[in-house]
Amino acid sequence: MAASIQLTLDGGLLYGPHSVTVRTLSRSMTSIQATVDRAYLDIRFGQVFKHARLRVADYTNADFIVGEAYEGSFVIDFLSDHGGPIVRRMIQAIKDPYEQAVAGADQEIYAIAHQIEGVKGQLLNTIVQPQDYEDFLNAPDPQATRAYGDRSITKNIDHMLTPVRKIEDANLKLALKADEIEGTQTFEFDSVIASNFSRIVGHRRLGAPVTIRGSLRALDRGHQKSNFKGKFTNFINNKDMIIHIQSEADLIELVPYLNEEEMTIVACPIIEYDAFDPNAGDIQFLSIIP
Repeated sequence: MAASIQLTLDGGLLYGPHSVTVRTLSRSMTSIQATVDRAYLDIRFGQVFKHARLRVADYTNADFIVGEAYEGSFVIDFLSDHGGPIVRRMIQAIKDPYEQAVAGADQEIYAIAHQIEGVKGQLLNTIVQPQDYEDFLNAPDPQATRAYGDRSITKNIDHMLTPVRKIEDANLKLALKADEIEGTQTFEFDSVIASNFSRIVGHRRLGAPVTIRGSLRALDRGHQKSNFKGKFTNFINNKDMIIHIQSEADLIELVPYLNEEEMTIVACPIIEYDAFDPNAGDIQFLSIIP
């Protein structure tokens, strides 16, 4: 079989010299399959949207056969005759943040809360004007320089690396081969590289403010005193978006509009790892337009 994904678990991930727990292996295999599915969707449709799922009819196109596990720590192969493009897409998404993680490059990060206050101040002083969401779709935020597929793929790799970040002396290696000619691309993670990788692919920032016409379908305050969430249906494309709400005052302002037929809000796209899904990406609430 031409395409392969080889998983090696070592160090603190081992249970004995050549064994691992079901918990450790199941997390790795579930994350690998989710990564493969996202890569396949991205290839098939030219992009992948948030919450998109593979149809059962497409499973065979994204299936890799599990090979026998063998010694040398714990090593297992996943093989496919037609998975070359999928593996190639995975390499494309993982390579850049991995190289940054290995280099340990520092990244200046401003908390979302500080960014919100900054944007609100700019709007109040008319330094910036919110863009209509339809115009935003035609000319996306220049900060969103990556395809959302990159964020979707690396998010699942990041999930797989959770125990590597938490378990002392843990080591995980992915060896990806699209075909025999291109050879193998290897990504090896210890706790430091895994932590750097998570920080890089999980970086969030606010895009430029936009006006969105729609309906507030749900509000959830949970058990928190700030950073609430809701569900907002965007009338431009009839897609549901998660709306993040910073403060109690913002939440109270929104309550009277819950399940009203229509309202217009000013919000910022939340750009994750330089990517934003324009159809259903999360947004940060700023204000209501009367």
